Amino acid sequence: MEIIKRDYNDCIVDVPVYDISDIQLVMEKLKRNKINAHQIDTKYTIDLLDACAKMWLDREYSKIHVENIAKITNQSKELVLFELEGVMKGLLKENVNLLINEELGNIDILDNWVETYYGMVHRQPRGLVFHNVSGNAFIVIPVSIAMGLISKNVNLVKVSKDEPYFAYAFYKSLVELDESIKDRLSIIYFDSSLADIYDYIVSNSDCVIHWGGKQSRDYMANLCSKYSIHFIEHGPKVSFEVVDKEPSIEDIKGIALDMSLWEQKACLSPRIIFLNAKINKEEFLEELKNALEETLNYLPKGYYDYFSSIKTLQDRQYMILKNMENDNFKIISSKTSDYTIVYSNDFPNNREIDMCFSRFIYVCPYESKDQVIEYIQKNLKGYLQTMGYCGDDLDFIEKATLCGVSIVTMPGSMSFHKAGTSHDGIYNLSELTYVVSLQKD
Repeated sequence: MEIIKRDYNDCIVDVPVYDISDIQLVMEKLKRNKINAHQIDTKYTIDLLDACAKMWLDREYSKIHVENIAKITNQSKELVLFELEGVMKGLLKENVNLLINEELGNIDILDNWVETYYGMVHRQPRGLVFHNVSGNAFIVIPVSIAMGLISKNVNLVKVSKDEPYFAYAFYKSLVELDESIKDRLSIIYFDSSLADIYDYIVSNSDCVIHWGGKQSRDYMANLCSKYSIHFIEHGPKVSFEVVDKEPSIEDIKGIALDMSLWEQKACLSPRIIFLNAKINKEEFLEELKNALEETLNYLPKGYYDYFSSIKTLQDRQYMILKNMENDNFKIISSKTSDYTIVYSNDFPNNREIDMCFSRFIYVCPYESKDQVIEYIQKNLKGYLQTMGYCGDDLDFIEKATLCGVSIVTMPGSMSFHKAGTSHDGIYNLSELTYVVSLQKD
């Protein structure tokens, strides 16, 4: 194993780089502990995650980590703290209990055989789970690790080159509370271009859960197919908001919050706002601008590097040049790269959707909700996740979810999926375990 130093905006991170022999040793150790992990009471793991979350919710404990994550992710400390505390609250005991009951129906089913009409039913862990994290918002690290531990699997987590820090920090906090966590959880990093390492890991795993973009998703899906390994896919996804009825000021503030969290790097971040054409666009755009300005007061942008700012300015210029003769086009933005609102009668193409990072969003009017359904069906099917919805048309929600939207929230709640709600159309605990039945007659 080699330790390399990486510089992330003056945050120097020691990253252990594993070779295939290192990984073989790690995986052999995890495999030896499958039975031990299976014998750990679910309540013990819930209490461990609860204690760990409370450590991170102590701002004195998390302070240095927030500062480092801010530099690595190019987000402000205020934004990182807000996001981090939201994630950790999800790991508190009351929320994990809700999660298990909603996803599996019975918290006892992981530990014991539960009586049912035909006899008994139980949930067994898959075994060794490989978590492949590829450049996502750091929210996925504690979520994926927690799911792997609750489901009684042993877990190998590969971190992303873009953000290797948080996984190690979270792992160390678990180890502080329980040294034996090392028997069922290991964090690794290796060069993603080394196909032989991926081939070895997948062929020796029982399940793969992937978080990341299309290229890495397709690569992992093919490997899992080659070796008949259970594959759980998260990403790439696209989310959006629909404003179908006259929004309140609070609704618009909620949209500004949705747009600001994770700097739109998360799958649940909105890229487009579909606006009912009956709503006064000038008033809406002005209120959204004001809401974004207000959000900046408590969740400012981070400017640790120049790239995101340059990209935002280039994308603005591209849109202006493209729409020079479009009378139904308008850009409302800060003088800096703090936020960008692109208003256009034309719905964005795939290249333009990919511009939507760092508080950059499209507002597109529609005459009929069927226009929205037709657009997402044609352009986003297979990539849909969260819809923020200001309206009360259940028939429209039915049509949107038939297209692939897996969760609908109110404006302001797109980043706050409640315990037990759908995650990309599945339940992770259900996918990380399998059902076994005992018929008695």
